[in-house]
Amino acid sequence: MDIKNHNMNKEKPIMRKRFRIIAFLAFFFGIVMAVSQYFEFVSKTVYEESVSHLTEVFHQSDNMLGELTHKNLMYLHMWSEYLQDAPSESKIRDYIDKAQKDAGFLYFYFLSADGNYKMTTGETGYLGLQENTEDEIQKGNDIITNAAVPGKSQMLVFASPKAHGSYQGFKYDAIAIAYENADIVNVLDISAFNGKAKSYVLHPDGRVVIDHSLESWGNVYNFFGMLREHTDISEKEILEISKKFKEGHTGAMLLNLDGKDYYLVYEKSDIQDWVFLGLVQADIVNASMNTLQLSTMLLVGAVVLCITAILIGFILRKNSVRLKKKDTEILYRDEMFQKLSMNVDDVFLMLDAKTYQADYVSPNVEKLLGITIEQIREDICVLGELHSEDMKDSKKDYLKEIRVHEQQEWDFECVHQKTGERRWFHSVAMGSEVNGNKKYILVMSDRTADKKMNQALSDAVHAAENANQAKSTFLSNMSHDIRTPMNAIIGFTTLAVSNIDNKKRVRDYLGKILSSSNHLLSLINDILDMSRIESGKIHLEETEVSLSDVLHDLKTIISGQIHAKQLELYMDAMDVMNEDVYCDKTRLNQILLNLLSNAIKFTPAGGMISVRLKQYPGTQRERQLYEIRVKDNGIGMSEDFVQKLFSPFERERSSTVSRTQGTGLGMAITKNIVDMMGGNIEIQTEQGKGTEFIVRLPLRTQSKQHRVEKIAALEGLKALVIDDDFNTCDSVTKMLAKVGMRSEWTLSGKEAVLRARQSIELGDAFHAYIIDWRLPDMNGIEVTRQIRSLGDDTPIIILTAYDWSEIEAEARAAGVNAFCAKPIFMSDIRDTLMTAIGQKQDRTDDDILPAVSLDFRGRSILLVEDNELNSEIAMAILNEYGFQVDTAENGAEAVEKIRNSAPGDYELVLMDIQMPVMNGYEAAKQIRALGDPALAEITILAMTANAFDEDRKKALECGMDGFLSKPIVIEELIHTLQTNLK
Repeated sequence: MDIKNHNMNKEKPIMRKRFRIIAFLAFFFGIVMAVSQYFEFVSKTVYEESVSHLTEVFHQSDNMLGELTHKNLMYLHMWSEYLQDAPSESKIRDYIDKAQKDAGFLYFYFLSADGNYKMTTGETGYLGLQENTEDEIQKGNDIITNAAVPGKSQMLVFASPKAHGSYQGFKYDAIAIAYENADIVNVLDISAFNGKAKSYVLHPDGRVVIDHSLESWGNVYNFFGMLREHTDISEKEILEISKKFKEGHTGAMLLNLDGKDYYLVYEKSDIQDWVFLGLVQADIVNASMNTLQLSTMLLVGAVVLCITAILIGFILRKNSVRLKKKDTEILYRDEMFQKLSMNVDDVFLMLDAKTYQADYVSPNVEKLLGITIEQIREDICVLGELHSEDMKDSKKDYLKEIRVHEQQEWDFECVHQKTGERRWFHSVAMGSEVNGNKKYILVMSDRTADKKMNQALSDAVHAAENANQAKSTFLSNMSHDIRTPMNAIIGFTTLAVSNIDNKKRVRDYLGKILSSSNHLLSLINDILDMSRIESGKIHLEETEVSLSDVLHDLKTIISGQIHAKQLELYMDAMDVMNEDVYCDKTRLNQILLNLLSNAIKFTPAGGMISVRLKQYPGTQRERQLYEIRVKDNGIGMSEDFVQKLFSPFERERSSTVSRTQGTGLGMAITKNIVDMMGGNIEIQTEQGKGTEFIVRLPLRTQSKQHRVEKIAALEGLKALVIDDDFNTCDSVTKMLAKVGMRSEWTLSGKEAVLRARQSIELGDAFHAYIIDWRLPDMNGIEVTRQIRSLGDDTPIIILTAYDWSEIEAEARAAGVNAFCAKPIFMSDIRDTLMTAIGQKQDRTDDDILPAVSLDFRGRSILLVEDNELNSEIAMAILNEYGFQVDTAENGAEAVEKIRNSAPGDYELVLMDIQMPVMNGYEAAKQIRALGDPALAEITILAMTANAFDEDRKKALECGMDGFLSKPIVIEELIHTLQTNLK
């Protein structure tokens, strides 16, 4: 039994070894098969991709030839019309010369049916056309064919029989233009694979129309003749190729020309019976495959090398285990000392007193000093380079003064050699004797933390002094800026009381009091905003925002100031493909209003202010970069003031600016908000010429689609955009493509009318016109009249950056269907087109603000307000709209009145927050806790001077249904009441 087990134990290693060999061979064979299959797959894929690419290239060339043909025939038709009515032969020559410069053809011929021609120069001859053109001319068909003229190279001729008559006594039946074969090749740029692909355009019978072959083959007049001369394929195969050409097939095949393999790719052209054909050497096509094969071989070799390295490493590791066991004790000791030294801020060195060679250097030297142990061992003088310029004493001379058992101490400042950080050290040098040799022990202790702490204390004292100075400056500025509107309010109030019987004067005084009050409110809001920004209490609240709505609303808000100051405002948008974004709309409006308010303040009457929004690709995922430029031609700023423009309370001191009120906080707030939104702001200004602010914000775009952009009724139809600004034309053209329309554009009104007439005559009329109101040569209304005079009832849209109300009646009478305000966005152009074609009702002004009806009469409200004046103002406003108002002076009284009321006695509660006895928050909670659900669910709106976001959130958390801030804005109050009292 033991012998049997022994034999079995001997056989087991042998079996395992054989199994390993078999497994290795199987693995190797599998790799070889996989690589072989992979090479075959790569070869097939590269071939298919190369042929597909070459086919696509020639398809594009075919399209370009089609466009060239269509353009030349269109020119011939247009010139034919002119020649029929031309007043004189000199006019004809001038016209043809201009047409030749514009179109770029080589020759112009007056052509008879039998092939004779006459040129504008008087030259005559015979045009050897390859086609039988006489019948085609008699039938009135356009002709495209090759031609040969003695002494000239082969040409491609376009002819049209639309014009016939006599020129210099020569009777012609058609007009024609000609291009040399080389010109056509250059126009089409028929090349691929770095220009090594050759191509032809030919008839199905092999006659070559356009030749772009190898120079060694010479001029090729018949492709099949070239095949017979340069390849060994049979006549039967040539006939099969010819048959495929005649049947209009598209395909590819492999040929051997002059001993080299070529890929032949062919495609039926849309022009007459022509065939597009391309040749490229197989070696060129297969070059990428060869590169891929080489890369694969290198990869396999790298894998094998890695496996070999792993095996060798395994063997070496196994042998080194025994050696490591012997060194464990030494390593433990070194590790403990190293950890100890790495966790202290002291560098230890031992130097030989004679040679200054470093016998020992602690391993933390690189961390604390930025120099390596090797550098110190190589040259101890490297320590001297750490010192600042005023401490360049020689370390060697300094250490020589130290005797055995003595020590010296000093402090020094150095620069960390890796980080560049300035650090402070306390050094202790001691003399010692080891085995009869004098040694120096040097300990350098890092005191940087202590130094920085002392510096921080000093900076804190300095900062406190600056804060006191800033506080004094702030109080001085606020004293002036707040007293200015307060002086106006007090003064005009006194004047109004003293002139109470003069209604006109009182109205004027009250208007000025209201203006000064609004200015005072804006000062307070700026101060609070700046304070909250600096304390970090302002947080961005991202919501769905339409940039189109933001800019159009902004235009509406500032229009009154623009008209009052007699300024001109221009707003536009460029390349904005994503107008729906996520951002804090309130803060975005604050940025824009601050910039525009500054522009309005510092631009004199008659000036110009422009706002331009442009979209750029973003550098972050799902974000696009939006650039906003606000530019004016006002007074500008000095270079010195620009450096501190974004500092709080800063205003430029000049005779012009001193008359303009403000806190100097607007730009500081703007800069902080832009920074919070992850953007940047820059300024370009020059005194006396104006200022431009450039804000760039990365905004997250809304991924969901709110509607399908294409308009089915207009898809595939053609539109014409007329605007003297190229950027607007380009932007609107891209938008029209998004809604499915083909579009053209022009910068001239006169050219627009000409294009409209030509499109009607050619039977390819425009289906929409988008015309700028203020064109330099002819305004949009006059362009509309002239287009309508052609009998064209196509929808016409006036595009303008200005208020069109004054010209609307005249424009409608001229035939304008709709108006679209700049800046124009994708949603604007789509909605306006829908309105113009009658698929959407035009918006009216009635939709802008909610109407104030008499439904409020008899509706009951409980007003909770402890301030008598505030209560009186609110009651007067509410009574004006027919409300029945009951009042309570604090929260406890309000809760008691609600508890004792019957359901329906009060329909809504307007609740102040800061009140004696019980504040508004607690009152709202107690009302919500009432036992009667009809009373507990009454609508409660906070109406308070606590206007911050956290106040709004706290009110909602306490059970309130809405939030109104003081001072009361009547429109906001009535709109909120209508919303909650439906």
